[in-house]
Amino acid sequence: MWKNNTTDSNRSPLSRRRFVRAVGATGITAGIAGCGGQQATQTATQTQGGGDASATETESTATAVEVNSESLSLIQELAYVTNQTLPVLPLQEKLAQSFQTTDSWDVPPKDSPKIQTYWPTDWLPRYGEWTATDGSSDERLTLAQWAVPKDSQYNTWNAKNFAEPRRTLFDRFMNYNLKTQEYSGYLVSEWELNGDTLSMTVREGQTWHDGTPVTATDVVNQIKLDIYNGGSLGRFVAPDDEGAVADRVTAVDERTAELTLATQVNEDILLAYLQPKYLVAHEETYGEFVTRLDEAGSADERSTVLGELTSLAVSEPVGSGPFEFENADTQRTLVSKFEDHPDAGNINFPEVEYLYKPSNQSRWNSLINEETDGSATLFVPSNKLNQLPDSVQTSLIPRHWGMGLVFNHEEEPVSDPRVRKALAHVINREAVAMNSGAGTNSKIAVTYPTGLTSEFSGQVEGTWLDGVTDQFQTYGRGASQTEKAASLLEEAGYRKQGGTWGKDGQALRIPIKGPSGFSDWVAGAQTAVSQLDQFGIEAEPVMKDNSAYWGQDYVNGNFVVGLQGWASYDNSHPYFHYKFMYDSSDSGYWNVPSELDAPVLHDQVRDGETVAPGSLVSKLSTASE
Repeated sequence: MWKNNTTDSNRSPLSRRRFVRAVGATGITAGIAGCGGQQATQTATQTQGGGDASATETESTATAVEVNSESLSLIQELAYVTNQTLPVLPLQEKLAQSFQTTDSWDVPPKDSPKIQTYWPTDWLPRYGEWTATDGSSDERLTLAQWAVPKDSQYNTWNAKNFAEPRRTLFDRFMNYNLKTQEYSGYLVSEWELNGDTLSMTVREGQTWHDGTPVTATDVVNQIKLDIYNGGSLGRFVAPDDEGAVADRVTAVDERTAELTLATQVNEDILLAYLQPKYLVAHEETYGEFVTRLDEAGSADERSTVLGELTSLAVSEPVGSGPFEFENADTQRTLVSKFEDHPDAGNINFPEVEYLYKPSNQSRWNSLINEETDGSATLFVPSNKLNQLPDSVQTSLIPRHWGMGLVFNHEEEPVSDPRVRKALAHVINREAVAMNSGAGTNSKIAVTYPTGLTSEFSGQVEGTWLDGVTDQFQTYGRGASQTEKAASLLEEAGYRKQGGTWGKDGQALRIPIKGPSGFSDWVAGAQTAVSQLDQFGIEAEPVMKDNSAYWGQDYVNGNFVVGLQGWASYDNSHPYFHYKFMYDSSDSGYWNVPSELDAPVLHDQVRDGETVAPGSLVSKLSTASE
């Protein structure tokens, strides 16, 4: 019999990045509950192991995305390196459930293109697509928020309790359709990239809630503060000298802001960094920080100012959106329509309230009991979906990411790519997707583990891998390929005795750590563990408290195999997914080597099997479309 090896590694802590940085240490529980699900689009050939296909089978139609030959070759080469080395194992791609009630409200049909934005609660009211049915002057839209309302704050650079009402209190720079992957103007009504200069025009009629006009200077201040605070846009604007921001982000006139780039940037990538920004940088609140950061004479001085900025809590914001802050207590936040907003005429209800609903269960019950009128995104399992009133419709929105296995490349046995590939051959991704969907068909299995998204629309084969799919491994999407897995393990020196694989007297053991609060991920991990056990690998799920997993185990690399989204969520362009995998600021937790050995797909991209994926990612960011 083989002996278990339970040695854990101890490392010095890494800086807390990505997930923890995005939601804040105290907002982890809030962030995780927003993991939404949606019915995946499947073709008839994609249903093996996926349950009842008859109810969900739809012919996939690829979304047309323009990409030139230089970009496509880089994307395909990165996809090939990923497919051949598996620094992560993508298991499923998700779509998000978004809910709207239709008894007192007029909303687009659930399959309308108007729904396919991030998020419907942001955009539909602005465009007059979510209105009170009878136009009653006392109708109130009721939604939910995770954080205690009176403890919520609205300083976007302070990650603690940046609350849901931000969606209506502030305007985003642009709109983005997640399905068609098209940008349209909003607060930034027009833009033009000419060489190394991006010009942005502020929409006419934009007004702060204190009555002052929104100007190009406000847009400039928003971008500056984001860059000074470490925003990714800085790598293209001031990659080497933070002090250069003052000269590279400027207001040309009242309505025109200019961004001078330090290097050529792919326009789709540049817009993806700008589009999600909310205009929060009201001059009276944040102007002094911009001035002090522009004039800071040293890194220490700049750090001091940033410390003050990121610790500032703003509980009563001056907003830029169609609703303005009224009040907040322990149970709700109330905002009222701001009549001077350009889109106020599209909105026929006077108020939005956000009720304190800190758990999935409380939100499920609020929809079931018709206490709330909808939800931006929420994972609802089938047993709860079946309890929803007929007036609640479930809309389905792409998220461009999903659950995967990330491997700590400094830990045996997964430091060996042959072991990673063997795991991929054993795990039936169809079953993982079905079970993690909890009966909702909300996940679709990844066909080609490449780091590319848009499985649901056929874009992986139809655009990104067009012409080269026969060069890529599927590793058995819907069925275990145990013979191939056994061959790889034997090549790596493992032998099977008494039904268990092992080497040098030690059982081949794969502990999979993850956050216990992600119910869909837990179900998916348990499915994978069961499959590995049946094959003879001693696998076990190690589910930790959410804050302990993200804040301790994950960020300190204290795992052999961990659960994580395998792509940069809500971004469709492959650049962001490969930056996430191969840029150490993200994948440093997994200790992915800077160089990998993989066969060559395109000779014009690289001339040897040793490749530094990070360099290809950098080239992709500057490849023109």
